Amino acid sequence: MRLTFTRNDINVLLLILLTLTETLCCTYLLKSDLNTEMVAIGYFLAGLLIGIAPLKSRHNLAVTALADKGNGLINRWLIPACFLLLGVYVIKEVKLMIDTWPIDLHYADMLPQIQVMTQRFIDGQKIYAPIQEIWNGKPPPYLPLMWLPFTVAKWAHIDIRWTTIVFFLLGLFCLYKFFPKKFNGNPLLLLAAFVSLFFLINFLLIKDRITFGHTEEGLVIAYYLFLAYALFKRQPVLIGIAIACCIMSRFSLFFWVPMYVLYVFFYESKRNAYIITGVVALIIFFVFLLPFGFWQPEYFLNIPADYQVGVDNAWRSNNNNGKYYQDFLGYARYFDISQINLLHYLQIGVAAVLPFLMLILYSITKKKIRFNTAFFGICTLKIVLVFFYNMVEVPYYYLFFVSTFFSYAILFMYMRQQNETGDTAQTV
Repeated sequence: MRLTFTRNDINVLLLILLTLTETLCCTYLLKSDLNTEMVAIGYFLAGLLIGIAPLKSRHNLAVTALADKGNGLINRWLIPACFLLLGVYVIKEVKLMIDTWPIDLHYADMLPQIQVMTQRFIDGQKIYAPIQEIWNGKPPPYLPLMWLPFTVAKWAHIDIRWTTIVFFLLGLFCLYKFFPKKFNGNPLLLLAAFVSLFFLINFLLIKDRITFGHTEEGLVIAYYLFLAYALFKRQPVLIGIAIACCIMSRFSLFFWVPMYVLYVFFYESKRNAYIITGVVALIIFFVFLLPFGFWQPEYFLNIPADYQVGVDNAWRSNNNNGKYYQDFLGYARYFDISQINLLHYLQIGVAAVLPFLMLILYSITKKKIRFNTAFFGICTLKIVLVFFYNMVEVPYYYLFFVSTFFSYAILFMYMRQQNETGDTAQTV
């Protein structure tokens, strides 16, 4: 095993440290006695740098062709073993969690709403209608791909949280697929990356338990990891499917999508841009518009207003002597209850403008700066996620895990690229 570090190894190590910093800031450090504002700033900066660092092309990618072949033998067992152990650990702890912690409407209303929606679907009832047994008629806000996957578990009378776990494990499998069969990277760095990932998963299983026990975030995490894998493979059909899944679960990438399609159209392949657009349109049409959207347009148009009512109620319940969300990540701490709308418009404005600013910046500077274009899609999306979640109006900590897990897709993709033995980064 090679114990020396190449320049490429140092690049990987820096990205591992950034990913570890982001992980610790949204988990253990956030729950510690440290200054929460400093932790929140650290989380934002680490996430931003994770999105920026891989975009700069490296000129020494082929150096690792001289890597010790013994690394490949070690990694052949190390990579699957680490993912297998993580998977077994997740299943073991989640089973205990499910057995001892029932779904409780008064603790969190997300899964109870999904239970009602899936049961209505099974019974052939109208799905998008107020749920009288939840908060005196709360209208369910979830788009189809947020609740449809839970239908099988509901029909089989299995705790629907196993759906979240199955999808989360599929997300981990997407991370596993970033590694080739022969990976000659430094095993010490590989182990460090897995330790960082273990810290994140262990927090969800031992210290947190709300994310897996009372939310559907595992599903959203899986969708975004699937999108990261699709971007890595550069397969337009996969990308289209993954984008549709993400759009119909969490709209944080809504404005990134047209920017990315334009990027593919002008700088990669017009055919691929058409395929991505077509696949997304077909899935949204047949999964959402045809069965639901066309029949209840006013219902879905009112969802933002209903959401805003929930935001107002959440802020009132978090009032701490006129200060709000002081112990949370994000920018909400810098606003008061009279500025909720301002924060909302800032979030939407930044989410809408930022992707196109990045595309314009790339167009202007691509002849002067050697960009690592293989990372353009995944890194620009990461930057969008960093701003979107840090500007979310109700910054529940479990929302940030989508962006944090997405960082591991970037890290593993970067580790693979930096350790390719025959290929170099695609540059312009």
